[in-house]
Amino acid sequence: MPVYPFVPKSNRYLEAGQFWALPLSDGRYGCGRVMAAPAFGAKDRVGFVAGLAGWIGSELPTEATIASAPVLLQAKAHFETISKTGGSVLGIRPLELDGLVAIDPHDYRVGSVHRVWGWQTIVNKAELLAEE
Repeated sequence: MPVYPFVPKSNRYLEAGQFWALPLSDGRYGCGRVMAAPAFGAKDRVGFVAGLAGWIGSELPTEATIASAPVLLQAKAHFETISKTGGSVLGIRPLELDGLVAIDPHDYRVGSVHRVWGWQTIVNKAELLAEE
């Protein structure tokens, strides 16, 4: 297991509950959460389910500051969503502590819809959240 903080080079060490900072244009931060991994099948080495936390702060997110923050949106994403936005996984807060549940990335029933984000999408969504 890696020591926090760490920069992911695959989804190998990503696990539900981990979080990273999303630097915003106004100097504040949003927060991304790892909701599930892998996202694109059992042999997938790059995908995970990313969640945008309903949290904006003037300092980097910590386990304590993101406590009780809801996850507003979730989508499948590439590990570069972390390494090219906030840069590193800062820590972990188990999803269960906040009543958070990941979407099922392996739900392939008829009518299922799966969002897939490019690496910058979560930052764009966090910018919109910061404007509210």
